Amino acid sequence: MYTISELLPPAVEGQKAFILDHGKIEDDGQLKYADDATSYGWNIHRYGKLKVGAVVLNHHSGKITKDRKWEIYGGGYVESISEPDEEGNVIAVISHAFKIEPPIRQGDSFIENYEWKTPSKKKRKKPNSWLHFWDQYGMNEILYEDFIALMEDRPIISIDSIESIHRTSVNPDFTLAECEEFENVEDFTVLIDEDGPRRSTNSKKHKFTGRKIDWEHENKSKQKTGVAGEEIVFDLLCKEAEEKGLQLPEHVSKTKGDGLGYDICFWDENGEEVHIEVKASKLKFSDGFELSSNELEASRAGFPYKIYFVYDINIESKQCKIKIYDGPITENSFKLVLIKFI
Repeated sequence: MYTISELLPPAVEGQKAFILDHGKIEDDGQLKYADDATSYGWNIHRYGKLKVGAVVLNHHSGKITKDRKWEIYGGGYVESISEPDEEGNVIAVISHAFKIEPPIRQGDSFIENYEWKTPSKKKRKKPNSWLHFWDQYGMNEILYEDFIALMEDRPIISIDSIESIHRTSVNPDFTLAECEEFENVEDFTVLIDEDGPRRSTNSKKHKFTGRKIDWEHENKSKQKTGVAGEEIVFDLLCKEAEEKGLQLPEHVSKTKGDGLGYDICFWDENGEEVHIEVKASKLKFSDGFELSSNELEASRAGFPYKIYFVYDINIESKQCKIKIYDGPITENSFKLVLIKFI
């Protein structure tokens, strides 16, 4: 359990805060926007106030709860927002995501007697009634003072403690300048954090030195960030194999193509073949990543399977982090969210 001050980044001057409706449903029963603990979608032509750096609370309206009472059940921090599509739809990545236990629910003594500081909310709140309180589009800006008052000393659970695979569509790629710097980088520090029961109490460190990369060829099938992530992991595994006298790994996404469902084949101390899928991001938080159906199937194919998630890749500071997850990828060990229908 955490408190809000322990989990969220420090507030800035003029800190923005919002309460966001989740669970908007289309007539066909599908979600109207990207909508989960770590992403939020909306249309900027309908609402343009939500910006990067805002803190948010997640709200279910009484229309979709079993007892018809609304609840505030989680929240987080707006890490990034995608470019709008042709219709103006955008998706925000919500980092530092958390779940409120128990949620704030309509009818609770605290919220029923709470005196709102946000002028519009103070004006709309009537005794024993929430009629017309929530904004029609479902995106409610509130004063940061109200955000703190609602959440102060309230126990919350970090979503990152529940392994989550989900959409992180706002994943900025390497610029051309960063590609060039990456090729020539020296003493690039890699911090390694292995998940699971064999996890070390301290993060291990690895030093990476850049090399020439055919970005144009590699970028046909993946982002440049993904290419860099694979280079970092392959270098790490090669050095590990050399130090332990093991068979050198094979970069199969290069030697055999991208259709195998994993990027690198590695042999452990027992000579057992291990399949490794690499994910990479410039974002600072290991909240989640996308998996294809092919990768999902490969994780369950019988060979030991690991995901090396290279994140917080920062060319300027010459460092990144790696979080290592053990497969297979199942609903028992990961939170799986379907993001694309085929």
